[in-house]
Amino acid sequence: MEISKVPNLRVIMAAAWLVIFSLFVAFLVIAEQFLIPLIFAVLLWCLINAIEGSISRIQIAGMRLPRWLSFIITLIILGLAFNLIAGIIASNVSKVVAVAPQYQQNLDRLLNNLPFGIKPEHVPAVDWLTKDLNIGLFIQGAAREFAGILGNIGLIIIYLVFLFLEQRYFGVKLRMAIGNDRNHFIIKNMMELIDRDTQRYVGLKTLISLATALGSWFIMVWVGLEFASFWALLIFIFNFIPNIGSLVATLLPVLLAMLQFESVRPAVVVLFGIGSLQMLIGNFLDPALLGKSLNVSPLVMVLSLVFWGVIWKIPGMFLAVPITVIIM
Repeated sequence: MEISKVPNLRVIMAAAWLVIFSLFVAFLVIAEQFLIPLIFAVLLWCLINAIEGSISRIQIAGMRLPRWLSFIITLIILGLAFNLIAGIIASNVSKVVAVAPQYQQNLDRLLNNLPFGIKPEHVPAVDWLTKDLNIGLFIQGAAREFAGILGNIGLIIIYLVFLFLEQRYFGVKLRMAIGNDRNHFIIKNMMELIDRDTQRYVGLKTLISLATALGSWFIMVWVGLEFASFWALLIFIFNFIPNIGSLVATLLPVLLAMLQFESVRPAVVVLFGIGSLQMLIGNFLDPALLGKSLNVSPLVMVLSLVFWGVIWKIPGMFLAVPITVIIM
């Protein structure tokens, strides 16, 4: 009798966890407009703290900068960075959309003159490129997605203000809420680990993406690719998406080089240049700086990317790794 109850209990527990998970996913979808800005605000908060911590360790005449001054310098740096990003987007998107019809014609010409007598209709992917891909609409759609994230900047700033207001008193409130010294010690250590790993990831990933974008920009300028600063910005952004992002960041400039020059040579230079840079950073620099500290397996990374991409689409793909780090 007792033995027969055990499977039933397991089935009930499994069903209960399935219901809880389904409700959790439904909550994520329903609260998307509020949760995504909140997570971006937390990541920006971590980035500000990481930069401020690095600046505050700088010594001038044997003395460190006061925290308030290093905080102001950090805000100035981030303000200039966001102003630069907004300027690049504002000055390049309309120009790229304007030349998109010419790119589209070049793309159709290339695909209709494939080697060995191959016709576009013989290859499904190529046939889709010739019939359904509109470069202008694609660029406008990508710009809208990014603008949608920036459109929440007001809500992100509100979250940031409250995060910094609570930052000083968070430890005291945590102790008052928990009460038990042992539980407080465990939870405090866990929160410190989350804060440390998240700051480390956001700070180092920003530097790595910036280095990749600058190196790619030099290669594209050397080749003579149009709108090099805009493509470098996209490379910087896409590098925050694991695996898929670096692939897109490499192939997109290659495709555009083929469309601009109507020749294979510049595209090959861009492919080997940016591809080698991505491989060098992805296989050596990225694991050396992030792999050991985060200890996230590639399989978990891909599954996380798929899950959060399905739930929150492109913003979810950007947030997949930080969320995974926090959960682990």
